[in-house]
Amino acid sequence: MRKPSGRAGRALAMAATAAAVIAAAAGCGVRPTSVLSAGSMPVADGRASTITVYLVKDRALYPAVRPGLPGHPYLALAQLGVPVTSEERRAGLYTDVRPQEISVTQDGPPGTLTVWVDDPGPRGLRPGPGSRWPRLALAQVACTAQAVPGVKGVLLEAPDEASGHDRVPLDCGDFADLR
Repeated sequence: MRKPSGRAGRALAMAATAAAVIAAAAGCGVRPTSVLSAGSMPVADGRASTITVYLVKDRALYPAVRPGLPGHPYLALAQLGVPVTSEERRAGLYTDVRPQEISVTQDGPPGTLTVWVDDPGPRGLRPGPGSRWPRLALAQVACTAQAVPGVKGVLLEAPDEASGHDRVPLDCGDFADLR
C-alpha cells in the first residue's frame, strides 16, 4: 500500500488526530454539550460604603463623610490621624488627633471598641495643659468610634510608665457641648 502524500496525507493525519482526541475524551466520561446558562451577567455597581469621621471646626466637632472600604469597619478611626482633604481644609476643618499608630480591637464587652495608642505623650491620655490628647481629640475618637454601626462605647488605652497602661473610657455623650 502506498503512503498518501501532500494534502491528502495532511488531511488524513488531521482526521486521525481528531478521532484519537474524541476517542480519548469519550473514554474518560466527557460528553459534548451545548452552551449552558449560568444566570445573568455580573454587574459591578462601584459604590463604596461611607464612613463618618468627626473633625474640628471653630473648636467644635463636625461630622465629615468619607468613602469607606469594604471589610474595614474601623477605617474611620484610622482616618483621624491622617491629614484632612483639601476640600475639608477649605471648609475650615482640621483634626486634633496627631498622626500616630492607632490600632482597634473589639476585645471588651459587646459593642465596646478598644483603641490602642502607641504614643500618648508625657502626660498619658489625660487631657490638660501639655497633654498630647486635648479634649477635642478625645471627643473626635469617641464620636467617630460611636458612629460605627454597633459601637456603643470606647476604651482608649496607651502605655503608661507608672501603671503599665493607661485606660480611659470614652462616650460621645460626654462631649455634647462640643457638638
